[in-house]
Amino acid sequence: MKSLLLLCFFAIVCVALAKNKKDDKVKIAVYYESLCPDSKRFITTQLAPVWRDFRGLVKVKLVPYGKSTHDKVNGKWQFTCHHGPDECYGNKVQSCILKDRSLQDTEKMELIICLMGQSRPDKSLDTCLEEVKRQAESDKLKRCAAGEQGDNLLAAYGDKSDSVQRPLSFVPTIVINEKFDQAIQDEAFTNLKEVVCRMSTNKPSNC
Repeated sequence: MKSLLLLCFFAIVCVALAKNKKDDKVKIAVYYESLCPDSKRFITTQLAPVWRDFRGLVKVKLVPYGKSTHDKVNGKWQFTCHHGPDECYGNKVQSCILKDRSLQDTEKMELIICLMGQSRPDKSLDTCLEEVKRQAESDKLKRCAAGEQGDNLLAAYGDKSDSVQRPLSFVPTIVINEKFDQAIQDEAFTNLKEVVCRMSTNKPSNC
């Protein structure tokens, strides 16, 4: 009986330590648009290296919507995107990737980074799926983006963006540790690594 109680105690301690370790991660939320030059530059030159170099120390949330608007007309979502209909489709493609249960989190991030590094992210899904060796997902993701599922996902991301600011004053909007701060936004846009190093509880060696 005493052994069982000890085992239970250690299990509880392990769960608590794991939770604390998870909570120690620097949370980075990026509210962006698929065809926005500033979004593309930030994700490929700032977010990508930080995510790869600080794996396990940061938690990234991506919200592909930006300065779009959405309204329901006759039971169907209607979107107006900052850079036109192609951007709406590109946002839907990335929404479908982020919510796809068959893709691993690492694959999702690499796909988004790859797409945002292309001249036309809305047209480059197959190129990026080939990079992560997940070409078989192509038809499913395209059906998602072109249909009701993609509309619903993008509308949900729109609600998340609107909860930060409606409309966003700048894209990408970068929120660190779930609290928007203009000074941190400005710094993170050009030097995300410095922000993460300063806010990390356990300083990585590459800081």
